[in-house]
Amino acid sequence: MKSCIDCLPCLARNAIDIAKKTDVPDAVRQAIACEAIKDLASSDLSMPPPWYARRIIDTALAKSDGATPDPYGPEKEKSTRLALELLDRLSDIPEWKPDDFESRLRLAVAGNILDFSIYADLDIAAALETVETAFTKPVDRAAVAKLKTRMDAAENILWIFDNCGEAVFDRVFMEPYREKITLAVRGRPAFNDMTRAELEPSGFMAGFARDVIDNETGIPGVILSEAGDAMRKAFAAAELIVAKGQGNFETMNEMTEFPIAFLFLAKCPVVIRTIGAEPRSIQVRLHNI
Repeated sequence: MKSCIDCLPCLARNAIDIAKKTDVPDAVRQAIACEAIKDLASSDLSMPPPWYARRIIDTALAKSDGATPDPYGPEKEKSTRLALELLDRLSDIPEWKPDDFESRLRLAVAGNILDFSIYADLDIAAALETVETAFTKPVDRAAVAKLKTRMDAAENILWIFDNCGEAVFDRVFMEPYREKITLAVRGRPAFNDMTRAELEPSGFMAGFARDVIDNETGIPGVILSEAGDAMRKAFAAAELIVAKGQGNFETMNEMTEFPIAFLFLAKCPVVIRTIGAEPRSIQVRLHNI
């Protein structure tokens, strides 16, 4: 999905946000934001938004000169802790059925609904109430049933993570399929997205899945032309790719040769307009399937 003029305010906010999270003097923070926004202003918007997001991240990391290796590290930790606490409270949600595929899928999307990057400091009761909405929103049940059939039949599934916190819920969803799943994370810090460093704290112990790979970049999505050999080989070998979150959708929705199931909450106005969805609706979009 190519960027458009409506992407610029969001990307500019990303630049300001990451500058504020960087542990450097105010003058350097200002330089990070200004350089990133100047770069955006000269862009032709021919690439997906996460491609430009990576440039913003790289600017922050370069100008901070190692002072803050992962500006979103504390946020990731808080998000993961909150999600783990919420798992212990799922029995308080009447609609939660751990043995039901649709119920586990709704939980996997619940992280997007909660939006851990915003709500990581909520008290547990308020957070649980927010997660509960994932179990009452409409969902395309035909797509859910088709996805279950494909996941049951596939022997090689590639799972591409989105945010920390949300990944804790992903683990519950993929548990029955773990022996045939390859986990894919970001190769370098990319906002609050999953990297290898967050796997174990999120409950993905060694041996949980058949393999772990990364995109070898700080892009909060997957652009195969810039990914490493491991990612390209995993795409070619997968019988099914499950991609979480809008960043993965934005970078992968025009791929024609791979079977992809996109699972996300429609939050971005540009994405909502592109797919003709209701704001904050649960999306189970089967692509080339």
